[in-house]
Amino acid sequence: MEYLRFIVAVAIAAILAAGSLLLPEHRFDSNVVALAVFSTALALLLAYSSFRLARLKQRAASSIEEAERLATLLEHSPAALVLLDQQFQPLYINKKFRNLSRLPDNSRREDIADMLARVSEDTRQQALATLQQGRDWEGELHMQLQGQDEYISAVASAIYDAEGNIEQYLISCEDISEHKAIANRLFVREHYNVLTGLPNRQLALKNLQHSIEQRNGVGLLHLDLDRVRYINDSLGHWVVDRLFRGTAERLQRCLRNDQLLAHLGADEFLVVLGDNSCRDEARIFADSLLEIISEPLAIDTHDITLSASIGIALYPDDGDGAETLLRRAEAAMFTAKSRGGGQFCFYEAGMSSQAEQRLETEAQLRRAIEKDEFKLHYQPVVDLSTNKLIGAEVLLRWYNNELKNPGPDRFIGIAEECGLINGIGEWVLINACKQAVRWRHAGLPEMSIAVNISARQFEGAQVVESVKKALKQSGLPAKQLELEITEGLLINDDPKIRECFQQLKALGVKLSLDDFGTGYASLSYLKRYPFDILKIDRSFVHDIDRSGDSMTLVNAIIAMAHSFNMSVIAEGVENLQQRRLLRDHHCDKVQGFLYAPALNAESFEDWASRYREIQQARHV
Repeated sequence: MEYLRFIVAVAIAAILAAGSLLLPEHRFDSNVVALAVFSTALALLLAYSSFRLARLKQRAASSIEEAERLATLLEHSPAALVLLDQQFQPLYINKKFRNLSRLPDNSRREDIADMLARVSEDTRQQALATLQQGRDWEGELHMQLQGQDEYISAVASAIYDAEGNIEQYLISCEDISEHKAIANRLFVREHYNVLTGLPNRQLALKNLQHSIEQRNGVGLLHLDLDRVRYINDSLGHWVVDRLFRGTAERLQRCLRNDQLLAHLGADEFLVVLGDNSCRDEARIFADSLLEIISEPLAIDTHDITLSASIGIALYPDDGDGAETLLRRAEAAMFTAKSRGGGQFCFYEAGMSSQAEQRLETEAQLRRAIEKDEFKLHYQPVVDLSTNKLIGAEVLLRWYNNELKNPGPDRFIGIAEECGLINGIGEWVLINACKQAVRWRHAGLPEMSIAVNISARQFEGAQVVESVKKALKQSGLPAKQLELEITEGLLINDDPKIRECFQQLKALGVKLSLDDFGTGYASLSYLKRYPFDILKIDRSFVHDIDRSGDSMTLVNAIIAMAHSFNMSVIAEGVENLQQRRLLRDHHCDKVQGFLYAPALNAESFEDWASRYREIQQARHV
């Protein structure tokens, strides 16, 4: 349109000029010529001015559009933006910043300044120093906005004038509160026990190392609850979970502000004592913990009494690092547990090697069945009245070169503590029953097979299912299977144990009370539990040929067992005089080195064949 006006103006000027020149009477009049030139120049000037004005208006419109686009861009930017002057007073904020700061659209400059003033002075000075060095400042701000904790990630940049001086500051912000909350939840999950809410092993080690670096003396108590597996199998996981929470609450009430309680998992807790802890303080504190833990804990209808084993290690005497101190406190705890539990023990040199050996034994045990390292050996049981082979006791042997073939006294207890005994016990039952059937097919006389059962196998009636499985897989008649149980199982006189005994009797297997006289059994237990056999421990038998008191005691045990309709087996018979005395006092069966030591399956079969031939030859 402007160009059209320009063309029209030029055309009019040209026509006027031409017309004035074409007039006959004024063709060469100087005034006319001057007027024409002036008119033409004026038309051109007006046309040029109109053109320039149109261009300026076009540029202004473009600038306005660009400014509007820039304002829209800033206002709807995904980043919260604020522009500050040299005194950190706000000049501009966008919509995202108003939303982040919870400021209304009509908020005053003072409201914005008040919100920004909540940034700590240290942070402001740190940011200013960084910006004055010509670098952007990045940091995290923590603010209270409308009563809520908000976390903001901020980047501040300086805006310079033409002379290179800082004129303004631009701050870009992002609300990271949700990310922070997720990170906090992940931190809690990673560093705290879910069940009790206490610090876990990882956080405890960090705090312990920090304590070691900051203090002159640190005491560490490693606490392990006793018999938790038994409670778990008897009452269930939900009771044990509440037991752990209740124990954690009790322990927390004992702590000072400068002490830390951690839950390492399962039945293990850790206590880091306060500044300048000494041996006497650790001893007194451990005593108080044992006393508190021993108080009955009521869970629904159950009053549960616990005990604990506590190991104590002190910095710097027992180690100079958190990991070392923890290992040594754990080693002392294992020593306390091996002494019967319910007590504490200070770390002493040599305990770590014992703990490491125990851990290695446990690791090897977990692979023993898979690697076929277990073998069964069998010791003959002979009827004293007929001298016939009537049974065999199964003894487990572990052939492990790395551990130098440890005996049962070294690995059975560990298998019980780490929960492997059920799997091992079931393996023994199945293979012993299968071997008895193979011997019968090989022509050996029918005989019973006696298998030692751990008290842990009775927890949760696991042994009942294992026996059923062994009898079914092997085809061995139930009457030929004897289960040997030690007196320790009877201490608590648990109704569930009695029920388990009844289920086993219903299957048709025989029950034998092993190592009688070495534990805690009383006569009432013999009446209350359906035992078929009583085994006299070798410690009572080994000197009956030299001590009248020992023979009197053995005679009393035999008479008592017979009064309960139980047959009697004497263990550890090593000579003919012992056998004669036992036979004269009506002992039913014997086993020991007089006949044979424990033999592997092949050697036992050879021995049994030769023994039968000898007995047959005597009757020819």
